[in-house]
This record gives sequence, structure tokens and C-alpha cells, in this order.
Amino acid sequence: MKLYTKESLIEEIQRIVKLGWVENARRGNAGGIGNTLEDLLGIEENNLPIPNAAEWEYSCGF
Repeated sequence: MKLYTKESLIEEIQRIVKLGWVENARRGNAGGIGNTLEDLLGIEENNLPIPNAAEWEYSCGF
């Protein structure tokens, strides 16, 4: 499983923001937005209630 530090995750999110609009890669999936972000971050989908980024979890805010 890929883990990010806070700093490296911020850098990756800034890279993703520069991509502009990104289509939802998981249409029809209630968690599609979060799954699309995980895809862009290279984080394997696991559906576990544990943090994806070292000791903390990110949130899309959508």
C-alpha cells in the first residue's frame, strides 16, 4: 500500500489540481469521487477504515 507523508500528499494533490477537470472514473459508484482521487494518487483501493497517508486520512470534502 502506498503511504504519503503530509508534505508529499500536499505535493501530489497540487499536481492533480494542475490537471484541471478530471472525470469521475467510477460512474455509478457512490464512492466514485474518492476512488478517482485514490486512482490519481496511486493508492490501491482497500476499503479499510485506516489512514491512507501515514497516520492520517484525507477527505475530499464533497
